[in-house]
Amino acid sequence: MATHYADPVTDVEHANMATATRFIEGFNNDDWDTVREVVAPGYVFHHPLGGTVTAGPDGMVATWAGFKQLSPDSWHPIPVMIAERDYVAVLLPTYGTFTGSAEKAPLPTGGRLDYGMVNIVRLENGKLCEMWFGMDPLVEMQQMGVAPPAPTRQLSRQAQANLAAFQKMATTIEAEYDTVAAFDDAVVVMAPPQADKATARRWMEVYTFESRSPELVYSHELVTQPPYGGNPSVAKEVSRGVVERWFDKVLVGHSRLAVADMVSPHVVVHPTAMPCESGYYGVDGVIQWLDEHWAAFGELTVAGDFAVAHGEMVAVRWTAHGTSLGDFMGQAPTGQPIGFGGISMYRIEHGKVAEIWETRNTLGILHQLNPEIGGGQHH
Repeated sequence: MATHYADPVTDVEHANMATATRFIEGFNNDDWDTVREVVAPGYVFHHPLGGTVTAGPDGMVATWAGFKQLSPDSWHPIPVMIAERDYVAVLLPTYGTFTGSAEKAPLPTGGRLDYGMVNIVRLENGKLCEMWFGMDPLVEMQQMGVAPPAPTRQLSRQAQANLAAFQKMATTIEAEYDTVAAFDDAVVVMAPPQADKATARRWMEVYTFESRSPELVYSHELVTQPPYGGNPSVAKEVSRGVVERWFDKVLVGHSRLAVADMVSPHVVVHPTAMPCESGYYGVDGVIQWLDEHWAAFGELTVAGDFAVAHGEMVAVRWTAHGTSLGDFMGQAPTGQPIGFGGISMYRIEHGKVAEIWETRNTLGILHQLNPEIGGGQHH
């Protein structure tokens, strides 16, 4: 039986993804000549810390070479890359070690620099002409030792019991996990280790504990080499419509009932866009994640600026506005307006949101609440 493709990838989209891949591999291999070749003379990038920068090919090389000076072994796998017309969106984790030195840079710690990004690039005439970096600068600074580390997630007694039950079972399984996250009602397992350059897939499993032993209730797998490009048999406009309703009903309307109706029972949120990070799980977990933001920022609204979609995958560049009315990461409310932006990637399954990879400029939020944070006077 022939496979029906609702949205086949066009020749232009194939070519754009190939160019974007060459761009990323140029970073991975320190191949700066290739970076110069695929970047347009008027290339502009939008960075959460640096703002909008007209860089051109040499400016992009200087930016990336400067980072590689701090982390010579850093590299980007490409687990997900989707294209739509002149745009390419990519889920792009960074893996490396902070061992290098540079003028005005913090002293190397020898520790890991592992964080997630969701980036969107626009191409013209086969070259990259504009890029939006979706990342959380605070995570990078925490790992570089110039910001206090994130607090360790505290597990409830039930989550601890679930984790112990899973670990007892896992001793009989020949598998190497990337992350194991325990919640009150489930354990979410991600594997194999994504920092291993030989890794060519990513799978997720969810175990529940209604019986005495863990029961596998959900699994999902993505082939990541070559990068996963979305299921062409799924109509992208259907997926885009789900995300648009998510923004309208949930991110603007603050409807918890809509959350329960619009997410998969086994939905997972990756709050800093690491492919194998499991920050929140299930309907209750998503509501908790949202409530944390709604309590801190009154009347918070999130508007999608533009989206890139293919198959069941949708990436959205967004901006948020609200008022500081509650505590946020230890900072007292100011009562003042606040705004921030980011990029999120969604995976849609059976018409519902199944995974969210989110990036936002947390450092920018903290700077608005306390100008000394990120202002050169406060680490």
